[in-house]
Amino acid sequence: MSAERLNALWKDLEARRTTGLLIIRNDRIVFEKYAAGWDASRPHYTASMAKALVGGLALALALGDGRIALDDPAAKYIPQWKDDPRKSKITIRHLGSHTSGLDDSRPNEEAKWKDDFWKRLDPPNDPFTISRDRAPVLFEPGTKFHYSNPGIAMLSYAVTAALKDAPQKDLRTLLRERVMQPIGVPDKEWSVGYGRTFTVDGLPLVGSWGGGSYTPRATARVARLMLRGGDWEGKQLVSKEAVRLTTADAGTPGFGGMGWWSNNERRYAKLPQDAFWGAGAGHQVVLIVPSRNLIAVRNGAELRPQPEFHDALNADLFEPLMEAISEAPPKSGAAPYPPSRLIARIDWAPKETIIRRAPGSDNWPLTWADDGHLY
Repeated sequence: MSAERLNALWKDLEARRTTGLLIIRNDRIVFEKYAAGWDASRPHYTASMAKALVGGLALALALGDGRIALDDPAAKYIPQWKDDPRKSKITIRHLGSHTSGLDDSRPNEEAKWKDDFWKRLDPPNDPFTISRDRAPVLFEPGTKFHYSNPGIAMLSYAVTAALKDAPQKDLRTLLRERVMQPIGVPDKEWSVGYGRTFTVDGLPLVGSWGGGSYTPRATARVARLMLRGGDWEGKQLVSKEAVRLTTADAGTPGFGGMGWWSNNERRYAKLPQDAFWGAGAGHQVVLIVPSRNLIAVRNGAELRPQPEFHDALNADLFEPLMEAISEAPPKSGAAPYPPSRLIARIDWAPKETIIRRAPGSDNWPLTWADDGHLY
C-alpha cells in the first residue's frame, strides 16, 4: 500500500474530526493513527455500527447453530405478532435488512413512542416492548427499504427467544463466550447494549441497534473473524455459511445484509464487489474487503453532511483507501502473498513422472485472481 496516499488520507480524515484510523492488510497493521486524547486502548462508541458487531454477529451464531433461519416468520419468536395482518408476514430477513416496514424512531419527535424508545425506560416502556407493540408497520413487509431501529430491536428479541435452550441466554454472554474471549478481546475493550439488560416476557434482552463501545483493535479483531469466514487460527467460531448469509446482500430492497451493509450490487464502483461494512452515526465504520485482505476501522465525528449517509464514507474513506492499494508487480524474487500458514513445503515430482500431451506444454495450473493477474 502507498504510504504517501495513506498519510494523505489520514490528513484529510483528521481535518474531518477523525479520532482514530486503523488499517490492516494481509493480516498486518499497515497504518494506525489517533487524534490527541485517543489511542488503541480507548473504547469508542459504536452508534449503529453495533447493528453489525452485535446484532448481525449474534444472528450469525444462532444461524450456525440451527436455532433460527432468515426466512422464519418473526412471529415464530414473537407470539404477539401471530394474528397481526402485517406483522405476521415479517421475517427475520426483513428485520435484519430494514425491509420489515416497522417505522423508525428518532428522539424528540412528535410521536411519544419514538422519543420513549431512546430513553431506555423500564418495562413496559422499554425499547423492546415499544418496538413490538407500538411501532406501526408502514408498508407490506419486504417491499421497500426503510431504516428501522425498532426493526433491529426486534431482530435481537427474536434471536434471544431462539436462545432459550442454549447455554448462553442473552446476546452479551453469547458474544463474550463464543467470540470475544476466543479471539482475545478482554472485557475492558468492549461493551454492548448501553450496559443494560431488559427483561421482557422472561427474555434477557440486550440492545443491538446502538449502545456499543469498542476499541479500534477490538473492532478489527471481529472484522478479521468475519473476513476469514468465521475462522480464527484454524478454529471455526462462526459457521462460514452464516457469515455469508449475514454479510452478503439480503436480496431485499436496498443494499443491506443482516445488520451489515453490502457492496454486492456494486453500489460503489471503486469498491470491490465482495466488500461489506458496519456503520453508525458520526460515521463510525468498519470496512471489510476479503478480496483485498483488507480491514479499515474509522472512529470520530460526522465526516460531512451528505444526502445519503454512506456516500460520505465512500467519498472520504472507501475510494481513497482503494486508491492507496498499489497494483505494481512485486519486486523480483518477492512473493505476491504472505507465507501460507497451511502449506509448509512443496515436494516436486520426479521429472520422469511428468506427462506432457503436446510439444512445449506444461502442467502448471494458473489462477486468474480478482486483481486481474494470472498466478
